[in-house]
Amino acid sequence: MKKLSIKLYIIFYCTMIGLVTGCITPYEPEVEWINDLLVVEGAIIAPYGTNIKLRRANDGWSSSYDPDKAMATVTLITDDGAVVATAQNSSTGKYSITDSIAFQPGKKYAIHILLGGKEYQSDFVEPQITPEIDEVNYQYKEQEEVNIRVSTHNDNPDASRYYRWSYQEDWEIVSDYFAQYTWSYETGIRKMNQFSPDNIHYCWGSKTSNRIILGKSDNLSENRIKDHTILSLEPFNSRFSYLYSILVKQQTLDKKAYEYFDNMRKNVEQTGGIFAPQPTEIKGNITCLSDPKEIIIGYIYATTELSYRLYIKAEEVPGMGEIFDCREKKTFIEGELDKAYGQGMAILSEGDKAGIYICISRRCVDCTARGGSKNKPDFWPNNHQ
Repeated sequence: MKKLSIKLYIIFYCTMIGLVTGCITPYEPEVEWINDLLVVEGAIIAPYGTNIKLRRANDGWSSSYDPDKAMATVTLITDDGAVVATAQNSSTGKYSITDSIAFQPGKKYAIHILLGGKEYQSDFVEPQITPEIDEVNYQYKEQEEVNIRVSTHNDNPDASRYYRWSYQEDWEIVSDYFAQYTWSYETGIRKMNQFSPDNIHYCWGSKTSNRIILGKSDNLSENRIKDHTILSLEPFNSRFSYLYSILVKQQTLDKKAYEYFDNMRKNVEQTGGIFAPQPTEIKGNITCLSDPKEIIIGYIYATTELSYRLYIKAEEVPGMGEIFDCREKKTFIEGELDKAYGQGMAILSEGDKAGIYICISRRCVDCTARGGSKNKPDFWPNNHQ
């Protein structure tokens, strides 16, 4: 096995964070590589949501791939030797426990992994019970930003004071105008119906959080987090075309888990050639029982998770939506529509004569041109389609 460089570990951080954040770094130092470094990411979440991801860092920058063609056996165990559940096998390196899990008082939990003839196990951890989210609100500064903020508290004097958040964003995009027709090389001119599922008037976008978001109250007299900003959105944003939704998820961490993820967060956010410590110093809480000298990157913790959904209407944050110049219109005959679409325009309506079409910037009539799709969320609160 080759020696692991200090510089190399920033790559392993990005490998690990990439499972949750899609971390990408343009820095490519000259280093020696450890092939087949196991990366384990996930959490034991009750009652549902236990997901474990296995990856390997290998051959330089090819740092994410399935651990083995022969799948692993991933098991949730307690410190008294009981097997709680076995994760469903996966060919993508993801292992999920879909059974309902109820943490038992006084017991600690760990993840046990059999992979490639080796045995791995996380440290036994005490589950943390997450308090309710008091509120998710937003702070609005016109044509500057919208800050999404979370508040929570825990009156239990023995409760952990360390928190982690993630979120799922969804938003509806509505075109400025309804396109009466659309055109393509394949179908030619096609009449559109605003109320049919294939219209291009209504679209939806979505995004999952890709950062480590942490907070703590260990230096406060009360275990309370008030208006903690977890996301800042800049103006001229398609999210505020019509209706925006964010589902905030909250977890409580123990102190060691918080320190681990805070260290990862700092290293990912740092720039200018600042490197992480040696992985032996912050490698996490997973050990290879078959070979204790093997380095494994990752940390397993146990917690409950609670969520809170916030909606923001476009009229509540004026000046934050995208701005397009939808005044310019051009007239094209049917045989020239390929030129119109080549210029970034689309049909708005028929002209005053047969075979004549009035065209406008595609972004004004086609919500897919603004990054939207027809994948409407199941929970969406209106009947647009």
